Amino acid sequence: MKKRSKAFGAATAGLVAALVVATPASASTYTVTSSNPHTGDLCTVNPYYCNGSASFVKDGDHLLVWDNSSDGHSVVVRYIRSDDGGARHDDWNHYGYGTRLDINMNLPEGTFPNSWIEYEVCLGEYNNGTNSTIMLDTCSGYTIEDAT
Repeated sequence: MKKRSKAFGAATAGLVAALVVATPASASTYTVTSSNPHTGDLCTVNPYYCNGSASFVKDGDHLLVWDNSSDGHSVVVRYIRSDDGGARHDDWNHYGYGTRLDINMNLPEGTFPNSWIEYEVCLGEYNNGTNSTIMLDTCSGYTIEDAT
């Protein structure tokens, strides 16, 4: 009985330790991990230069979003995918300084220009997903990445 109880406790702890949330809009999965502050490929602009950053990693199709500052703002990545008809998605890293949001994009296999992602990174005020405000003057401008 003790062995079963310990195994159940370990499994429960493992589930609690990994935060994975699915979004129906983009079919992406999210994993929040703590890491050292990181400067990604794309940075927010002045006066909050690189307080937030994002990078696209082709290997596995991951869009990574870092909160690089304890400025009290959340980091939002705004993106368009090649496989969903041009809809824009806004995904928020509202977990605080030193965290990384890992969005597993699962983009379709193909060749450029058929498989791509276009994104920018901004700061904003997250409000539980509703009425959240993006600080447009902090946005990096869009970059496009070949996902093949």
